[in-house]
Amino acid sequence: MQQFIRPSSHSRPPFPDAFVETHPRCLEMSEAMRDLYAVSGGVKPEDLIRAGFTSSEIVEFRDNAARLAVLTSTKQLSIRPDLAEDMIEKARHAAPNRLPLPANAEPTRGLIQAWGEYCAARGALLLDPWPGQRERCMAVLSSYLESLPIFPAIRTSVLHAVEATMPRVTQ
Repeated sequence: MQQFIRPSSHSRPPFPDAFVETHPRCLEMSEAMRDLYAVSGGVKPEDLIRAGFTSSEIVEFRDNAARLAVLTSTKQLSIRPDLAEDMIEKARHAAPNRLPLPANAEPTRGLIQAWGEYCAARGALLLDPWPGQRERCMAVLSSYLESLPIFPAIRTSVLHAVEATMPRVTQ
């Protein structure tokens, strides 16, 4: 029979504040459940018994321990801010739901609207390319980029990179 050794309480991850009053054995069981689930994809009562829990502890704590295990096993992922290359790529493709946001930029209503205007201008340029559309498209993109907290050199490099990929218009 395999015996699991639990780490000391000093190396345990912090649990959500809502469960501060939870019994210590319940916290230990939730950690064991997370570990067992990560290894085998499921948790059986036999696994918990091998981990050192009694049948009465399993009956008493399994529901709360399972809830804690789920809450503490999820991670909050944050999207990294867009770099200059990301902003160029997003501006080239002009998808309304993928606006470029560098560090310290929040997707405000004004930014979303300005990006939507650029996407519409870019779409109009692709459908009906003529010099006025091209200039309008670049002006709208420039206006959007000016509202972002980026350096002027980055703004200029994004504008030049996007302009190089736009359709050439001759009269």
